[in-house]
Amino acid sequence: MSTKVIAEIGCNHMGDFDLAVKMIKIAATECNADIIKFQKRDNKKLLSDKDYNLPHPVPENSYGITYGEHRNYLEFNLKQHKKLKKICEKYKKIYCSSVWDMNSAKEILSLNPEFIKIPSAQNLNFELLDYVFQNNSKKTIISLGMTTSKQINDIIQLSIKKKI
Repeated sequence: MSTKVIAEIGCNHMGDFDLAVKMIKIAATECNADIIKFQKRDNKKLLSDKDYNLPHPVPENSYGITYGEHRNYLEFNLKQHKKLKKICEKYKKIYCSSVWDMNSAKEILSLNPEFIKIPSAQNLNFELLDYVFQNNSKKTIISLGMTTSKQINDIIQLSIKKKI
């Protein structure tokens, strides 16, 4: 069994595509990461109108007037994710993304990544899990942080049911 190093870029690029590209280069050449991971969210689907329109809890760290605007500022579109994947491949590294909702899962799966990740905040979203299990012919990684043993068993049972 081998160890894989994942460079979690996530949203650390601060919405700056050029910075994301620089981070890929550093992760690939300086850190020798095997996998470079981003995130994809559809904030209008994830957040209620109320939550979307709330001010960011730490205004000096916000990229928008509202929390939703802040989250949107940090998002790359599908075309940008496609470019990020190609850049990762140029460095012979695996591109990956966590998906937080159905729209994001559909978009990222259209890129045919080696694997897709479900973040712990969405690991009980059985509609999302079901879709990914049915439409992803490759690996699915599920974070299990803050998940009970029963919930983990439910996730495993769904994966067995849908993948076999």
